[in-house]
Amino acid sequence: MNILRFLREQAKGYDCNVCGQNHSRSEIRVLGRLETAWIVRVTCAKCQTAFKLLVVVDDDHAAVSPVHEDPLAPVRELRRRRPAVSLDEVLDAHELLRGFDGDVRSLFRARRERLAEAESDTIS
Repeated sequence: MNILRFLREQAKGYDCNVCGQNHSRSEIRVLGRLETAWIVRVTCAKCQTAFKLLVVVDDDHAAVSPVHEDPLAPVRELRRRRPAVSLDEVLDAHELLRGFDGDVRSLFRARRERLAEAESDTIS
């Protein structure tokens, strides 16, 4: 049995959960094999979302099951790509707070008042 041919045929019946693209054109790569099972990575051709499957094949049946991974892995990967706060934003906050004398409520109250003034200036 050619496992890649089998998987490509099966992929036609599935769509990407992220973008909706049919997996018929997705990249399918065999990562490893354990007796009657294969570990496979599928990468969506449109949005590049990747996931792993554990494909178990015996003489009578063929089954495809997702490999259970950390559900937050895509979120963590996104966070690694882009810092939550840029260096410029940290420096701007530092400059603002260096000369500030007050508590958090007054800090945000002053900010709200500045934003309201700026909004009224643009409307005028």
